[in-house]
Amino acid sequence: PFPTPAHTRVSQERRPHPKTMPKEEAPALTAHQRQINTAISFCEGRNWTILAVALRHCWGNGFLDVFRAYFKDHAALFTGMSYGMGSTEHTLEQHECFSNYLKLYEDRLADYIEKDPDGPRASVGDFYRELAEAKEQGGMDPGTQEFIHCLVASADYDSFYSVMVREAQKLELLEAQMKARGDLPEVAEAKGAVSSPSKGGKGCDDDDDDEGKGYK
Repeated sequence: PFPTPAHTRVSQERRPHPKTMPKEEAPALTAHQRQINTAISFCEGRNWTILAVALRHCWGNGFLDVFRAYFKDHAALFTGMSYGMGSTEHTLEQHECFSNYLKLYEDRLADYIEKDPDGPRASVGDFYRELAEAKEQGGMDPGTQEFIHCLVASADYDSFYSVMVREAQKLELLEAQMKARGDLPEVAEAKGAVSSPSKGGKGCDDDDDDEGKGYK
């Protein structure tokens, strides 16, 4: 039998009205993302347009992962070292590792600023000019100040050294845990699987396929 008007009315009453359907909400921003947006707005408000675009890129995982990988791949050169620049003697291999990192950082940053279709397509010299102005600028919130500081520190050996010591300590802890479980053969340790600076660690090569901003 065909539905009666009453059946139709009941059916329509049970059917959700299109206007009452719940709307899909955008995911909430993390505190880190909000800080990035605040820093970008601050730079845009002072007409630092190149720096504003670079900020978002430099804090994206696509940029940072290259350097995170570099830090992990070269952490063995810094095993046995302690925090504090004057606490231990630094080897030539460690300084070479920093030089290779710095070239990787500067090359990838310059490529994005000058050549990337999604970048500002501007001079990298103008980027550093805006960064220098931002460094001297006062009145910014702590989050923005931190982001500017990290961009500046990305080219600083002291900051690089602190990051590498932290990565080396993670590596030493992991190897100690593996050894305790019997997962790390004693022969590997005897052969110097992890070369410490005091034993003359291996030199670093440019790691262009791997991750500055800086040190997060």
